[in-house]
Amino acid sequence: MDQLQIKDLEIFAYHGLFPSEKELGQKFVISASLSYDMTKAATELDLTASVHYGELCQQWTTWFQESTEDLIETVAYKLVERTFETYPLVQEIELELKKPWAPVHLPLDTCSVAIHRRKQQAFIALGSNMGDKKANLEQAIDKLRIRGIHILKESSVLTTEPWGGVEQDSFANQVIEVETWLPASVLLETLLAIESEMGRVREVHWGPRLIDLDLLFVEDQVIYTDELILPHPYIAERLFVLEPLVEIAPHFIHPILKQPIRYLVDQLEQGNA
Repeated sequence: MDQLQIKDLEIFAYHGLFPSEKELGQKFVISASLSYDMTKAATELDLTASVHYGELCQQWTTWFQESTEDLIETVAYKLVERTFETYPLVQEIELELKKPWAPVHLPLDTCSVAIHRRKQQAFIALGSNMGDKKANLEQAIDKLRIRGIHILKESSVLTTEPWGGVEQDSFANQVIEVETWLPASVLLETLLAIESEMGRVREVHWGPRLIDLDLLFVEDQVIYTDELILPHPYIAERLFVLEPLVEIAPHFIHPILKQPIRYLVDQLEQGNA
């Protein structure tokens, strides 16, 4: 992908663990590469399809100086976050933040941190069978937006019977496609935080829930850890997930089963017939 590169932007600011760093300040140096499609800007002189590097450097300077942080990791992360928020056309950012005057009493040219983030598409299943079910789904989606997660597509809201053998009310189910630069593990933490914020209490396994947010896919990533399994292990068994998913992504290919979602729906429906 095309890249805009900015090298060695110097900014004087007041970040660091030591009181002297926050009082006296020091020089920091930023270098970054921003990836986005420059075709429209180059061929049609469309400034909205470009990043004004002069304005960006001024914005970085303003953002950099408006607060103080203990860690340069925090500063670099916030710069990446605000750059994505301000320039939706940017798909990927590699940013290095150098601290040439780091308080290390040894021969040292500089120390730095580097952050690399790329936007990616993910699918999230939503479910609720308590209170105003549809309103719960809408509230959860709003909370995703507030956290900077861009909603690309929303399926219809389906009424489905409970799954898992626990006697309970019917569910309102939905699947959405989102775009986010958050890594899969952080996206999962975000979903769990929204569930908690909305008041979900996990008392009965597969039991009633105010809101349920399941991370189904993050592009074609396959992850197996104690905290996260991708793709979600029950997708091919749950018609209440497949039906809304096929509505918005019928040709998405399951990265393990190597079949498009529409085939998985057909197979499950035939098996249930």
